[in-house]
Amino acid sequence: MGKLRVLFMPDVDRDNTNAQSLNVREIVLRLDPEKFHCTLWYEREPEPRLRNLSSVRLLQLPSRRKTLRILREMLGAYDIVGYMDYSPASYLFLLVPRPVRRAKAVMHLEAPTSQLTNPSPQLRRLYEGIRSRCDVYTGITKFVADEFYGVTKKKVSYILPVGVDTSLFRPPAERTNVAPVVLFAGTLIERKGPQYVLDAAAQFPDATFRLVGTGREGFEEVLRQKIAQSSLKNVTLEGPSTQARMLEIMRQSDIFLLPSRLEGIPKVTLEAAATGLPCVVFRDYQTPSVIDGVTGFQVATAEEMMQALAKLIADRSLRQRMGEAARKHMADFDWDPVGRQWEKASLEIGSGR
Repeated sequence: MGKLRVLFMPDVDRDNTNAQSLNVREIVLRLDPEKFHCTLWYEREPEPRLRNLSSVRLLQLPSRRKTLRILREMLGAYDIVGYMDYSPASYLFLLVPRPVRRAKAVMHLEAPTSQLTNPSPQLRRLYEGIRSRCDVYTGITKFVADEFYGVTKKKVSYILPVGVDTSLFRPPAERTNVAPVVLFAGTLIERKGPQYVLDAAAQFPDATFRLVGTGREGFEEVLRQKIAQSSLKNVTLEGPSTQARMLEIMRQSDIFLLPSRLEGIPKVTLEAAATGLPCVVFRDYQTPSVIDGVTGFQVATAEEMMQALAKLIADRSLRQRMGEAARKHMADFDWDPVGRQWEKASLEIGSGR
C-alpha cells in the first residue's frame, strides 16, 4: 500500500485562529510522512511550519470561482477528504455518485447538533445535506457522538479528541496578582455566554475580568453598553488575540471562565489548563478537559457558577492546587499522543476497515 492521500478542508493560513484550522495543522505535522501525503488550502500565507515538507502539498485558494476549484480538487486522486466543512463544494461533492467520487468523506463532529442556532435557509440546507451524506463520522467526545446518533441514527466510528501543545502552553514561574484575574476567551456572541462574565464582574468587584475574542453579530456593542450601564470598572474587552498573545494573557490570569453551554472540548480550556489555570465550565456537554472538583468545576446553573468562582477567588491555595492538577491532566491531551490517535484512525479509514 502506498501513501494515504488526504485532502483537508480547513485553510491553514498562519493568521487563521479558527480552531479547526489550528487542529488540522497540528494533526498534519504529526502524521508519519512515510505513510501520508496531505494537501492543504491557504488563502494568503500558509503556516510556516508546513512549508517545504515533502509530505505536504499547499494549494492557494483562488479569489474567484472557489467552489469549482475546491470541488475539482476533491474529485482528484485522494483516499480521504478530511474535516469536511459546510461549504457548497462539500455539498456538491457528496452528490457525486461513486466511483466518480473516489475519496471517503470524513466528518469530525466537534459540538452537539443543537449548536447551529438561527441558521439562514442556505446554511441549513448545506448543513443537513452534508451531515447526512458523509462516509465516516468521528467525534470529539463520547457525549457528542451519542448526541449525534440520537439525532441522526448515524454511528460515530472513532472518538478523536483535539490537543494542546504543552511545550508551548506552560505555566508561569509564579502567579503574583494581588487581585485575582478571571479570563474569558472566545467569540463574543450570546451563545458563548460572555454576558454571564459581566454578571460575575458585578458580583465580585475585587477581581479583574478580561474578555478576549472577536465580536460577532453586534454582540460586542451589547456588552459595552452593559458595562457602561452597570458602571463596571473591573472589566476589559480586549478584542481578538494571536496565539502567542493568548499564551501571555493566560499566564497573567488566575482563573478561566467559559459560560458556554454548547461545546465539545473547548480548545481554550485545554490551553488554559496547560498554563495552570483552574477552569469553570458548564457540565451540559461533559467536556473531559475539566475534572470537576480536581482541575476546576463543572457547574449546572449560573448560581453554581458564581459559587465556584467565589471559592476560587477567595482561596489562592485552591487555585494553585487545581492549576497544578490541570497541568498534569493535560499530559493526556498533548498533541503528540493525540496525533497518534488521529494517525491510527486515518490509516484504518483509508484501508477500508
